[in-house]
Amino acid sequence: MSWRKWNFVLHRDLGYLCIGLTLLYGISGLAVNHTSHAFNPSYTIETQKGQVSPLPSGKVPDMSYVNQCLAELSITAQFKNVAMLNPETIRIFVEGNTIDVIVATGETIKEKIERRPLLFGINYLHLNKGKGTWTWVADIYALAICLLALTGLFMIRSKGRRRALFLTTIGFLCPLLYLLLKPS
Repeated sequence: MSWRKWNFVLHRDLGYLCIGLTLLYGISGLAVNHTSHAFNPSYTIETQKGQVSPLPSGKVPDMSYVNQCLAELSITAQFKNVAMLNPETIRIFVEGNTIDVIVATGETIKEKIERRPLLFGINYLHLNKGKGTWTWVADIYALAICLLALTGLFMIRSKGRRRALFLTTIGFLCPLLYLLLKPS
């Protein structure tokens, strides 16, 4: 077999191997790129206001007040921790929720956080939060797409070389120009 045939076979087979990860990385990339205050790509965050009994003036919030707040809000999730955000507000951490209580007024803001079923897993892989073995998989994938790009360049026949060179140059210039021209 000629080198062109080997190049074609390598390009084709690497392409098939990379399709799944390329689609996952592409979907995750779109989600992560468009993260905003209103959209978290990995979690849904539901905010709910409520009311509990205010803490009497001069009293310091303690565990009995925390338990009272949880009871009044009918929260049965497992208690994790409590923190004083400032002299007026405590944050109660329970499984899957945080509750901010303004102790003087009893106003509460509960945030319920849940993983987005598909995007959480995809983003977890894309951002390499698992480390370990997944780092090796991601490195192999990165090498595979580099080989895919290079073998793709060698598939070009002579009549398409000018166009290929032009498009390849644009592909290199886009990130370089962005880095050079972006505001500091």
